[in-house]
Amino acid sequence: MNRFFFLFFLLLGLQSQAQYYWVFFETETTEELDIISKEYTRITGCDLIGTSKWFNAACVESDIDPLADYPLVREVKALGKYQVETSSVQGSADTSLGYSKLQLEMLGLDSFHRLGYRGLGVKIGVFDGGFLRVDSFPIFDSMRNENRLLNYYDFVEDNDEVFEDDGHGMWVLSILGGNSPDSLIGAAPKASFVLARTENVHSETHLEEFNWVKAMEWADSLGVDIIHSSLGYSIFDSLQGDYSYTDMDGQSTIITKAAEMAYEKGIFITNSAGNEGDDPWRHITAPCDGKHVLCVGAVDSFEKIAKFSSIGPSSDGRVKPDVVAMGKKTSYHYNSGTILQGNGTSFSGPLMAGFVACLKEKWPRMSNDRIFEAIIRSADRYDSPDTSYGYGLPNILRADSILTRMLSISEEVKDAEGVYFYPNPSNGEVRISSKLEIENIDVYSTSGGLLRRINTFEISNGLFELNELPFGIYQIRWNSAKRVGSKRLIYRP
Repeated sequence: MNRFFFLFFLLLGLQSQAQYYWVFFETETTEELDIISKEYTRITGCDLIGTSKWFNAACVESDIDPLADYPLVREVKALGKYQVETSSVQGSADTSLGYSKLQLEMLGLDSFHRLGYRGLGVKIGVFDGGFLRVDSFPIFDSMRNENRLLNYYDFVEDNDEVFEDDGHGMWVLSILGGNSPDSLIGAAPKASFVLARTENVHSETHLEEFNWVKAMEWADSLGVDIIHSSLGYSIFDSLQGDYSYTDMDGQSTIITKAAEMAYEKGIFITNSAGNEGDDPWRHITAPCDGKHVLCVGAVDSFEKIAKFSSIGPSSDGRVKPDVVAMGKKTSYHYNSGTILQGNGTSFSGPLMAGFVACLKEKWPRMSNDRIFEAIIRSADRYDSPDTSYGYGLPNILRADSILTRMLSISEEVKDAEGVYFYPNPSNGEVRISSKLEIENIDVYSTSGGLLRRINTFEISNGLFELNELPFGIYQIRWNSAKRVGSKRLIYRP
């Protein structure tokens, strides 16, 4: 458990408490950071909470302002807080997609699923306040049985017990990756997941922002492709100072900087816009102000903006939110094991995270920049964005078509040998694009971590078929008169 130390004193009738701060150092290595952080906290009397290698910074707890003029200290800043809104009513099901039918159809995901793209092979990190009983609820059975629940960690309590805490992350995960036919189908029901508890929902301390950064670094080390979180930073606890709307400029808050750094490292970031639309704050919260953060607002079942959905633009005038999805009366799996409907951008956000995952499954070599662009261009208000809808409601079939037009001969889909197999994943027929004359294909099984040749195909008219083989992941080795090479190929229905 985190320990909190309070110092009470009388000063103009106000009450003060221990607070949390970022202390940024001038260091070059992780070893230097650890040494300097420990020495700094020893001399200043602060408590060291942890360090961030990305920012060369320490998170400390102190009941007074930490020293800013200590040698090697660049800057001292306070941390922020988490916000979320949920509510629920009973829903109803009517097709094999169950209660999730409308929220998937609105984005074209039902059709994309039927084409075979469900997020297979894509790793998604979900940051939230807890993942109650994800280890036991039947809606996550296939995720567990297929070993697609890759890792999890509680950054609040510093342990791996995330399944006993708040249910909000479980609700989000059910919308994103749940798989219960005729009941609830997630936006990316075949994706793989890592789960991070970054928020203590029972308090409003300033450690959540630090936890989020640490979780980001951890997720990066695990090789995630997408990170989604349904949180936002704007109002701090008492006496620590709030973010202002001016700070929503894409470069001022620590969490937005972290999100942008993650994007530069190849991680696609999706984040819920916030539920401040009918509150005094009204605007999006960090990190949704990030240039490369796909900020997701909420609409109802009639595709009308939900009043609670936070508005834009960013304070420097960029379009925000970027897109919207169904976030009012959205179907999700509740703590009792029943399907309810809830309101909040917490529920529209995971739909778009799954949208991105399905695109990434089909286009594994396409850059995040192009995927982001295709999503924006596929939205129904692309030509006339506003501060409520952003670019509007995207459609994954249109986004897929846009990516196809972007393709041509691109370095993003050609390997070093100029040989490309498509589609990948394949449902049986595989075509080859190559300047070389490919003579034959050897197919190797990767089962059990060992390569074993199981078939050889002669190439006819630039294609071959896998219909004789069971579904799975194979290593394909090609042979030409001049060269040989190999690629991984996924074969599934």
